[in-house]
Amino acid sequence: MTSDPADALREQAREWGRALLSGTPWSTVSDRVTLLLVEPPAKFPATSSVTFWLTIDTPSARNLPEPYGPAISADRAVVEHPRAEGLRVTLSVMSDDALHRFLSGTTPAAIEARWQARHTEAVSDRLRRGEQYALRANLLPDDAPERISRTLFLDLVSSVRALRSLEASPAPGLAAAGGASAAACRLACFDDEGSYPPLEHLRTVASETRLGRRIGTWLDDLVKAVGGDDAAARRAASAADQVVEEARVILGELYRDRPWLRTPEAFALRAPR
Repeated sequence: MTSDPADALREQAREWGRALLSGTPWSTVSDRVTLLLVEPPAKFPATSSVTFWLTIDTPSARNLPEPYGPAISADRAVVEHPRAEGLRVTLSVMSDDALHRFLSGTTPAAIEARWQARHTEAVSDRLRRGEQYALRANLLPDDAPERISRTLFLDLVSSVRALRSLEASPAPGLAAAGGASAAACRLACFDDEGSYPPLEHLRTVASETRLGRRIGTWLDDLVKAVGGDDAAARRAASAADQVVEEARVILGELYRDRPWLRTPEAFALRAPR
């Protein structure tokens, strides 16, 4: 029995990637191309969906046919869903510089990509770009950790408050349960790692974090609540304030005196500056 639940799928994905690079147009620039298997990460459960990042330097891409050469020369990405037997493939093609810039960002999509960049597998990477992407993914602007932590904490407070609807009638609060779980897990992951994974891996990764371990029972109850367990829904709603306090304690190690941490609901009502 394999220790990696995605091992067979990943091997199938590798074979698909190697075949891609041996065909037109990539075989003509194979020494300039980096192909990374992004999804599924090793050791994570998987479906039939796989994601690749393909990067190339802009000068080498200029003579590639449509849509690749023109798009990369114009600093645009190309996202394709090519046919593949037994696989649902997403192939994102972009310049090396474009991926570096994306990984330098702090949008939710960029934060997820930072996590992914640290968990990729190189199918072909003669220029060792994958290592550079992983290093880039670890570098945040000086003001970013607090700014992102603040946003995630305010999201947690808002979504947890919405759980009050579970106490009265669990069914209408299912969306709130999903939102609260995602908010808590993103905050837990970012606090530990400086990034968080896409939604499909969020709960698994969060369970290994400091905050995730403290609120694990609550997160389990939210899953049960989404599944229709009324008792779990009410337990999750009644524990909501304690979850916020657990997050406040951990964040307080760095941001104890910040208004957004002490009085988040009042801070959220401040006009933009």
